[in-house]
Amino acid sequence: MCGIIGYVGKKECSRFLVDGLKRLEYRGYDSSGIAISRNDQSNFEVRKAEGKIERLEIALRNSPIQGAIGLGHTRWATHGKPNTINAHPHRAGTTVLVHNGIIENFESIREELLARGASIVSETDSELFGHLVEEELKKTATFEEAVRLSFLKLEGSCSIVVVNDRFPGKIVAVRTGTPLVVSRSQKADGCFVASDAQAIVEHTDEVTYLEPRDLVVCTQSEFKIFPIDKKISPENEIKRSATKLDWKMADFDKAGFPHFMLKEIHEQPRAILDTLDLLIERDTMRARMEEIGALVQRASKIQIIACGTAWHAGLVGKYLLESVARVPVEVDLASEYRYRDPVIDEHTLVLAVSQSGETADTLAALREAKRKGAMTAAICNVRGSSMPREVAATLFTAAGPEIGVASTKAFTTQILVFMMLGQFLAHARGVKTKAPDVHFFLQLPHQVQSALELAPLVQKISESCLQSRGYLYIARGRLFPIALEGALKMKEISYVHAEGYPAGELKHGPIAMVESNMTVVVLAPRDELYEKTMSNLQEVKARGGRIVAVGDHDDFSLQKLSDHFIGMRFAHDWSDSILATIPMQLLAYYTAVLKGTDVDKPRNLAKSVTVE
Repeated sequence: MCGIIGYVGKKECSRFLVDGLKRLEYRGYDSSGIAISRNDQSNFEVRKAEGKIERLEIALRNSPIQGAIGLGHTRWATHGKPNTINAHPHRAGTTVLVHNGIIENFESIREELLARGASIVSETDSELFGHLVEEELKKTATFEEAVRLSFLKLEGSCSIVVVNDRFPGKIVAVRTGTPLVVSRSQKADGCFVASDAQAIVEHTDEVTYLEPRDLVVCTQSEFKIFPIDKKISPENEIKRSATKLDWKMADFDKAGFPHFMLKEIHEQPRAILDTLDLLIERDTMRARMEEIGALVQRASKIQIIACGTAWHAGLVGKYLLESVARVPVEVDLASEYRYRDPVIDEHTLVLAVSQSGETADTLAALREAKRKGAMTAAICNVRGSSMPREVAATLFTAAGPEIGVASTKAFTTQILVFMMLGQFLAHARGVKTKAPDVHFFLQLPHQVQSALELAPLVQKISESCLQSRGYLYIARGRLFPIALEGALKMKEISYVHAEGYPAGELKHGPIAMVESNMTVVVLAPRDELYEKTMSNLQEVKARGGRIVAVGDHDDFSLQKLSDHFIGMRFAHDWSDSILATIPMQLLAYYTAVLKGTDVDKPRNLAKSVTVE
């Protein structure tokens, strides 16, 4: 959601702030702004713009500000319209702030402030915090203590970063829910605070992740962390270890591709190989999964919780874990998990899946499961994020930074982890299955690379189907979640209506939508469910639907039945789920390009959803 960056140091920081905000664009936003103090003795000047960061850059060219301390922000509107007045940073008296998250008791705070004569300019909940700080500054001598006492009046999950005209050379930040990182950069000769390490990766190779209810005071030379529930004093300082970043600046470059999404689609062979290197001991060719394996050995069932694309990976995981390791598995949308009052005990393993490790709904569901006594684990792509720090065991993917809002390489690496986990558990539990040995997984990067060579064919199919009224995606078994994912990708970036269904459900309602202008995408490898899927496809053909079929390269029967055919070299094993994903991603991508949408930053969406 919203992006935050702050800098205090010795160097001119306007470029630091703007470049950092650009690296946070993937999170989704509708306005942006920065505040900079021209020098240690002057007030902070604010520049804001509605829309893309390019408009902020124009505002800065027309009215530049320079200084060595400042804040930057990209806003995704929650309270108040997405306009310049509601954009951050906000000023209240001498206090300037940026805010990520939601202040749940903002209405009562607003009424109290108005009753005390506060002049509130915006419609946001964020501005109110500045007024609280101004009131506390009349009663306390220190800026950081005023921020701390003001924050204790808030309810909700949020992070706030604050500066003040009267206290030059100092940034104070507080976190309760939404993430914040802090780092002392020798390269930039100062300290950074940000909502995501990606914003400052150019300047540092390590960050310290703040925990909930941490307060950090940043100066040019150092940062110090304190608990928000105690008075700020040397004896209450908290020492937190730093996390090494394994990202490179090249990860944030399009490398000649027109969009980050296409680049990330083509990075999947490397992402899969890097994830294998992370999870396999090459000397022994054994999977590194002992921690989570021990949890599963004690579990009577696994509950997978996730949102969006990660939920689809969890659905694939259910098929794999149940069929191969014979472990009972439930899969829940994290946003609904808490509200169905799930049956949880100490023998339940709750497995959270998230690319960012900060997804608010998934974190809330995970904490509810812990409160009820469940064992917890995670599949995550970001070391040091909240989920890995809160669970007993984590299986990391190595997809690298994913800039495009629509997830691609994170999804296929999550499926890979489930595949490896199923293989590991099958052997550990002594289950007699056809689970392959580890050498099987080393073939996957080559298989995915072969699938990517179908891109020109998929592009032509996209052109032929461009005028479709909508898309139905159908499949059976462990490919059904891939149909759901294909439909989600089409909706996310091309804004075309698309739905995914189990093929057997077609005649229970969706077939009413089938006509000549409806494209039906079917995933139909020659597996044990092939004949049933072909029967469903005949129903589509009889009603004049346009068929795009993904099947075995030598399946001439399927090719004859289809209007468009994507022939793949399926292995008829676990890898089918990953391989079938590739044409789904490409179909959505090329459709979006042809429709002229903003592929990497689709409207109304955010990469990291940090509010519920």
